[in-house]
Amino acid sequence: MVKVAIIDDHAVVRMGLKYMLDVHKRDLAFAGDWPKGEGAAEFVAKVEPDVVLLDIRMPDRDGLTVLEDILRVRPAQKVIMLTTSDADNDVYQALTLGAKGYLLKDRDANEIPVAIDRVMNGGKYVPEAVMELFRKRQMTPDLTPREVEVLEYLRAGLTNETIAQRMGITRDTVKLHLKNIFVKFDVGDRISALREAVTRGFLR
Repeated sequence: MVKVAIIDDHAVVRMGLKYMLDVHKRDLAFAGDWPKGEGAAEFVAKVEPDVVLLDIRMPDRDGLTVLEDILRVRPAQKVIMLTTSDADNDVYQALTLGAKGYLLKDRDANEIPVAIDRVMNGGKYVPEAVMELFRKRQMTPDLTPREVEVLEYLRAGLTNETIAQRMGITRDTVKLHLKNIFVKFDVGDRISALREAVTRGFLR
């Protein structure tokens, strides 16, 4: 019997997953659930599940940080990310940090037991469409913290001059950051850069 724990801030999602586990009760057992990121690692350490289904988007503490927390406490813990996020940076970070699977919530629920079985047998479960996002992100150069900061100000509608003032740098330096961002994203304007930043998970 495989013990499965659920960490998700939406009660309806937790109830649905618990129902799914009950339907497959011959193979899977509900080990408990937790409604937020804060304290999630301690919860996992207490219930000692075989597999954790972990959401990425939680308001108090994001799932990627929670993943790190869990693996710090239980390095061998098997974690499957179950989320609405298909941003390629989220996929990349989750798999790089040590997640064993990555499933989107809009997929068929019957895929979850299949993923759990694959992970319990020592493999990884990542649908091809999601794996393609991972490969895409592998080929994307990382943005520097300053470049991400510029994008955040850009999203707020600030001018280069105001961004320079906020960051304590010159307008020419802001323009240089933007140029580097355009090259890394292979785009030619601010709107496209912001769109790519959101799509790839650099901005949320």
